[in-house]
Amino acid sequence: MQRITNKALAEAAGVSVSTVDRIMTGRLPVKRATVEHVLEIAEEVSFHGVGVIRSRLRTEAPHCRIGLLLNARTRRTFLDMADRAQATAESSHDVQARVITHHLTHPEPEATVAALVDLAQRCDVIACHCIDHPQVHAAIEDLNRKGVPVLPVISGLGCPAAPGLVGSNEIELGRTAAWFMSRLGGPEGSIGLVNGGTLFRNQWAEEEGFRTFLKEKGSRLSVLPALSSGECDIGAARAVSTLLGKAGSRLHGVFVIGGGLEGAVNALRDARRPDILVVGNELTSATRAMLKAGQVHVILEHPGLEIMDGAIMAIAEWATGAGEALAKKREFPFRILLSENC
Repeated sequence: MQRITNKALAEAAGVSVSTVDRIMTGRLPVKRATVEHVLEIAEEVSFHGVGVIRSRLRTEAPHCRIGLLLNARTRRTFLDMADRAQATAESSHDVQARVITHHLTHPEPEATVAALVDLAQRCDVIACHCIDHPQVHAAIEDLNRKGVPVLPVISGLGCPAAPGLVGSNEIELGRTAAWFMSRLGGPEGSIGLVNGGTLFRNQWAEEEGFRTFLKEKGSRLSVLPALSSGECDIGAARAVSTLLGKAGSRLHGVFVIGGGLEGAVNALRDARRPDILVVGNELTSATRAMLKAGQVHVILEHPGLEIMDGAIMAIAEWATGAGEALAKKREFPFRILLSENC
């Protein structure tokens, strides 16, 4: 294949050869918008110096230290999200970013506030998946006054200082879970809900969507009061055991909102109840195997990796002067996984 010359690239991009030369050598400044345009054309025509052009953009990009607050590292989902945020930040040519991640051991107000304060001392901006609590609101408002804004991911916050969100449509997700439950769980019986706790706003929305759908459709399924997993497998197993004790043979389905899907399935296995329909959110190698084996019937997966991409993109826009970038709602569709497409 014939090598694309600087002249050919300049003609394709509609700029002068000297402009391309300045971009390639870095001797004289070129407007960022022009460099971005030339890069786009260079990628289209497979120009040999694409890497050099990208590096020019990155060298001139603003520096930004990004704090990332996520749930426990014992859940593979959040380790994968942290890795993706780091990789996305490193590959961005809009910002020279470094990601500092803090994994919470327990989703409690005091621990969450302490983690936010610690990250704020080392970072310019924070992206966080955390509980919605007055103490957390107060901390975020204080950080915002000090010039360290906070961007919620996955789960929103009822806090004026953090109005944005990068996540999914949780009402729609809950309604979709109810759709499957109403069709696969039998015409009547009891349905158990296991959530990660009472303080995750996205999980409130999922439960609301779930209950509202069944009510609208006149379903005879009885939804039991939600029990908490504490966002861990042990807690989810304990919750499912409680549901079995309360509902017995009338328990026809379990919707695991948030973490703990593996623990819930293990509890049903130990109780010898393979007849119970299981719908969950969490996709890991273990829950994927359970889905293929028919122990889990539907997984409505949060697109955690895409959400991290969206968060880094929003922060890059903010770092380059788009002050409203962190106040936007950015929605990524969840995925519906069955044994046949997982």
